[in-house]
Parts: sequence; structure tokens; C-alpha cells
Amino acid sequence: MPLTAVVDGRIFCTHGGIPNNRFYENFTSFENAVNAIPNPLRDPEGMSSLAWDLMWADPARSGDVKNAAGDTQLELTFIENTRRRTSCLFTEKALNNFLKRTGYQYVIRAHECQQNGFKIQFECLLTVFSSSSYCGGTNSAACILVDDDKIRTIRLDKDSKQPSNLARTSSSASINSSNATS
Repeated sequence: MPLTAVVDGRIFCTHGGIPNNRFYENFTSFENAVNAIPNPLRDPEGMSSLAWDLMWADPARSGDVKNAAGDTQLELTFIENTRRRTSCLFTEKALNNFLKRTGYQYVIRAHECQQNGFKIQFECLLTVFSSSSYCGGTNSAACILVDDDKIRTIRLDKDSKQPSNLARTSSSASINSSNATS
């Protein structure tokens, strides 16, 4: 399976999140850095910090970027991930820097269970989780459709009254590329 993918030259897709730029700044392009990741990658954490962040980085929550006085630290980009104790958390500033450096408009990722199956953060980051009732939970699942220059989420609601446990779909949100920020 590929580690990352780019859809229509503007939508960056990965399992975890964006990598710390120190892992690719010495390459002529981000794509060249990704293509230089060893394959096969038997020990991602030991063999490629870039691959590790692509697999395990998470977006920072508002509480993650506050100092002891409770003030938001806007200058932060990447911070320690104390929840998972691996990889890093990336801030909105880090995401905007990544998008500007790479020319992408959006990042679509998975890796974090979302109650509604998806979550939009920082206006250009979409987390989609495709497994409903994850680990016995009550979350819905979602998937993505990119069509007609739009990113659409499709939420899959599990209806326990259906004996076949078939999911029903409903369009839940869309991000229009005309509203893109870079």
C-alpha cells in the first residue's frame, strides 16, 4: 500500500498527518523526500522519521498550544505528542506552512476515531474514519468522494434495526475548492 497519495495535484492524503519539515527540508521537493523513503519499510520508526510522522502525527487541539498562563502560543508548529507518546502534534501554523511549501490545498487523513465519522479542522484538514462502532464505541463511519472539484464526505450510519447491518449513506459536508486557503 502507498504511504501517501495526492489527488488532483492538490489534495494530500495520508494515514497520520503532516511531517515535521526538518525531515524533508534538505530535499529539492517534498515528493522527492517521500520517494526516498526506504521500500520495503520494515522498521518505520527506526528507518524514516518522515514515514513515522506520515503514519502517526496528529493535529494539535487548542489546549495543546497553551502556555502555563493559558495563552495560545501562535508561534508553535510541531509539539510533543503526549497523548500517544510517539511522533508529534502539528498546529494550524505548521499545516499552513506545509500547504504553502508543497502547493497542496487540503490534507485528508485517517488515524483518529471521529464520533461523526469525520472532522474538519483548520479549514483545510479533514480527518475521516472509516470504521463504525470502533472498539465497541458508538461512532459512525465516513468516506470521501472527490468529484466536480469538490471534496464530499459521506457519513455511513449503522442502523441496528436492519438485520443485514447495511449502512445507509447521507451527504454530510463538503469542502468547495473555491474556498481554499493556502
